[in-house]
Amino acid sequence: MRYEASDFGIAQATMASPFVIKDLGNHSRETLDTLRALLAAGAGARPDSKRPHLYEFESETCVFYVYVSPVNGVVELIATWPRVGELALCH
Repeated sequence: MRYEASDFGIAQATMASPFVIKDLGNHSRETLDTLRALLAAGAGARPDSKRPHLYEFESETCVFYVYVSPVNGVVELIATWPRVGELALCH
């Protein structure tokens, strides 16, 4: 599975191989697994209005800021932070 960036957000496209997540910030394995589960479930994304191909995904406790390559659909995890009102560690 891979994600494709478009003007309207991220569209999930099925493929024979699993999608690729690159960690750009030395995040924990648990954080990467949570992001992978969100993507596999087809979680909605909020596009960054000022930066093309950058999106926010939300879990129950964390927000994930990612870049999605328009060329190959690779998801690059840039940063995480707790959702408003949460005290969870997201790293």
